Amino acid sequence: MEHLQLPADAKRGPNCGVTAIAAATGESFERVWALCAARNTRKRFRGGTVHNQRVEVLEHLQADFQPMQMPRMTLDKFCNWYADDDTTYMVTTTGHVQLVRIIDSEPFVLDQTGCKPLSEYWGRRKYISRDVLKMGEPKRKPAAAPQPTPPQPTSGLTHTSLFPALFIEQQPAQSAQQLNLF
Repeated sequence: MEHLQLPADAKRGPNCGVTAIAAATGESFERVWALCAARNTRKRFRGGTVHNQRVEVLEHLQADFQPMQMPRMTLDKFCNWYADDDTTYMVTTTGHVQLVRIIDSEPFVLDQTGCKPLSEYWGRRKYISRDVLKMGEPKRKPAAAPQPTPPQPTSGLTHTSLFPALFIEQQPAQSAQQLNLF
């Protein structure tokens, strides 16, 4: 993985753990959501996950990861002192989960709002609250976001207009019955 990117089907909302797992493993957001929801203990799953639940889902997906115990420190300090180049880390800070990757000596952070340099990230001063997961390369590459398709011309059927002055080059021309309506 050269850089961090959101899954193509990612959703906004309180789903940082689901987004982090999907982006780190290359799985679809919907599949990871379903796996997290199946391990939920509450009546309704809204997207929030806990560390043990994320580890279970990563094991189920057979993702390559290693837990790393870290002393008390901020996300900023972790990126500057401990993170290696071209390695992805899943970092749990107080109430939030994000992916961190150092690209060309520049730390980048990905959460459900997108990928940003650490210097622009809102949570860079949050404290790490759980083991950091050093992630291996994903088995699947994340699917790129779908590109909008341009409108296709209709096959032989063109519609006439009741407003010929607005659509001068329209073919075929307006019928006499349409023009008689005015």
